[in-house]
Amino acid sequence: MRWQIDPESRHRTAIPIGWAGFLAATVLWAGNGDAGSDDPLVQHGGPAKAVVVTADGRFAVTAGFDYSLVLWELAPPRVLRRLLGHDAPLNDVAVSLDGLHAVSASDDRTLGVWDLASGKLRLRLRGHEAKVAAVALTGNGSRAASAGWDGTVRIWDLASGREIRKFTEPSRRFTTVTFARDGELLAAGDHTGALRLRRLADGRQLWLRKGNGFPLTRLLTAGERLVTGSIDGTIRGYALEDGEELFRFEGQEKPVLSLAATTDGSRLASGTAAGTIYLWNTADGRAERVLRSPRGPVWGLAFAPDGRTLYSVHNDGALRVWNVETGTQIAGPRETYLAATERLSVQERGARLFRSCSKCHSVTPDSENKSGPTFYGLIGRRAGSVPGYPYSRALAGSGIVWTEETLARLFELGPENYLPGTRMPFQRMPDPEERAELVAYIARVTRPEHGPEQPGNRP
Repeated sequence: MRWQIDPESRHRTAIPIGWAGFLAATVLWAGNGDAGSDDPLVQHGGPAKAVVVTADGRFAVTAGFDYSLVLWELAPPRVLRRLLGHDAPLNDVAVSLDGLHAVSASDDRTLGVWDLASGKLRLRLRGHEAKVAAVALTGNGSRAASAGWDGTVRIWDLASGREIRKFTEPSRRFTTVTFARDGELLAAGDHTGALRLRRLADGRQLWLRKGNGFPLTRLLTAGERLVTGSIDGTIRGYALEDGEELFRFEGQEKPVLSLAATTDGSRLASGTAAGTIYLWNTADGRAERVLRSPRGPVWGLAFAPDGRTLYSVHNDGALRVWNVETGTQIAGPRETYLAATERLSVQERGARLFRSCSKCHSVTPDSENKSGPTFYGLIGRRAGSVPGYPYSRALAGSGIVWTEETLARLFELGPENYLPGTRMPFQRMPDPEERAELVAYIARVTRPEHGPEQPGNRP
């Protein structure tokens, strides 16, 4: 590493604890405990989607559903700073080998190029027309590759921020991408499970492995092999030269959501939607050990450079640290943290219906950091007025005041129809009785304790 963190500039403010609950299309979360709101390794508000460790093993960067990156010092694990600049959840992050910069991929259709020493967002790379699912860097960190749901894989020059090449297959949603042979080759996987390899010099496709209909979730390069993780629960290794399948690991709880390899490629780690982490010996295809984390998905994994420590990120926004040789957890919460919103009474129907809303919104003034603004003091508040929250232009400029009537209309039509252009996820409730119970519950539990005069609560 050629940079140092100024101790006086470190982020010292406790970052609010996140919520338990979101999972992508095929997976549902289940929580089983309370790790306590003061656990220092729960830093993301919602799922932490990816983790990468710097080449010297001193630092890590995690990317979250709460729009943020968190920069960690690893000995012992502690937060150095939180990086904000995206307008939607993050899906992936990559760090240059020299540790000077990181590149993040987001649902907001952009990539962010970050200076890690200062924590500043240096560039926003724009071009994708749908979410950016994955990002990779060349060994020297000069170029990035991004995989998008718009059917494109794009190559970027990071010095200028310019897109220098684009590969387009409109019928595909690209889910993962990696460089090979020091940036000479580029591999990409998609939602059908297909894997292809291209030569970057002329863009020629060298080979294509057709998929089995299950999306590839992770892709990495291990020497002269490409290794994939899939929703079907398999890990497969392919020869870089011709795409021949060299090995297939099966038998784990599916789907596979995360994948990591040691520097020498002798060991793999895979994380599943069931919250298990499998350690694989690549020489004989043997599953050496299964690590049991709290119930819920393991979204990201990264080995320390020496291969003896494994870092994982989870649906509760936590970073966990594992001893690879013994399988013991070294640091991080041992049970999933249930946010205050999740501890609300679930005896009434409105509370049960609210659980979908609680994935993105808390009902407390400022105690929970989530992907959506707090609902505290919602009734009577002008839409887009919570200080500091990065609203979409559509919502901020709507002029809507939240009342029981406007909330009911939102749930009746769905955000995409009621507020075209909003980033609010699809939540439509056609049943009028359920709609009325949910709205009444929201109005009651979000009422400020000391009356309506709260920041951002004046129409």
